[in-house]
Order: sequence, then structure tokens, then C-alpha cells
Amino acid sequence: MNKIQGLISFYSLQEWWFSTFTSEEREYIDNAYQPMGAPPHTLTQGAETNREHPAPEFLNGLNTWFRSSKDSSIAERIHKKLIELAKENPINKPGYYIGRHFTTYVRDFEILKRTGEFSKLEELLLELVNATEEESSINGMGVAPAYYSELAILYRKQKEYSKEVSILERFAKQKHANGAMPAKLLERLKKAKALAATK
Repeated sequence: MNKIQGLISFYSLQEWWFSTFTSEEREYIDNAYQPMGAPPHTLTQGAETNREHPAPEFLNGLNTWFRSSKDSSIAERIHKKLIELAKENPINKPGYYIGRHFTTYVRDFEILKRTGEFSKLEELLLELVNATEEESSINGMGVAPAYYSELAILYRKQKEYSKEVSILERFAKQKHANGAMPAKLLERLKKAKALAATK
């Protein structure tokens, strides 16, 4: 096997790296992954010694660089490895669901949306809401609003206005992380209440 350093070596992903991607794909991935402030080729070069996040969360971050349709095959293979590693070494603590951190589930719920599996989508999103609330209760950083927003959108499309109000009221009671979305969701709650009142 070819020698390799960087993050691939740090997370012991060498065998997966060489067996899963062609040489052209490996070069493309290595060039595309450019976190702010990091030197080029951190995936394959340099000695990484100080990483806090488990391998599935690293792979989830890597996957955010391959969101375009032309990269869907690469993204799918990265996500498959993420799931495999989480099953092999599940983490059971606040913020995690079935061994994985709640932030690693974006691709999962997007697939359920695309395939129209709305009951499974609702079930997953509610579990992720539970996970972000559990983590927020420990670290005090505030909940991640995205999963509340996805549920609100789902309920609005299904004209389940009382459910939309309920999930947005649940969000309103939480400590909120920084960003523009909390204010948007609180504004959405007003509209949802108006819709629920007319139903």
C-alpha cells in the first residue's frame, strides 16, 4: 500500500482511501478539501496529532466539500464509510443518536425527503431534535435550529399546522445558538399559529 500521512493516516483510513477511490478521485478530493487556515493537502500530507472529533465527524466534515450533483458518487462513498465507522465504534453520550453525532445525519434526512419517506423522516428528525437538546443541556451552547426547521417545513407541507406550532414552540423554549435562523423560526411560529387558528 502506498504511504500516506495527513488526516487519512491519523484516522487510520488508508486502506479505505486506496480501495474506495481511483487515483484521479483521490487527487480531486485532496485538492478540493481546503479548510480555512489549513495548509494544502492536509488529507494526505503532514503529521496530524491533535484532533478532537471522532472519525465519523471528520468524514462528515469532509463530505461537505462534495455537495454538487457531479460529486454525488464521492459523497455517497464517504457517507457509507461514516455509517460503517459509527456502527463499529458507537458513541453513547448527549448529542448522539445511534452512535453518531446529530450533525452527521444531514445526508440521511435529505435522502428520506427525496424518496418521500415522510413518516421515517419525521421520526428521524424528532430523534435529532432530542439529541441537540440533550447536548445543549450539557454544553449550554444552544440548540441547532436546522432540524426544528425541517420538521416545521414538513408539517406545513402536510397542513399539520398544530404539529408545526408544537415543534416551533418547543424550539422557542430552548436556548438558541447564534445565527439568523432562530429569529426566522420564531417569526414562522406566528404564521403557524395563524394557520392553525383557521383550520
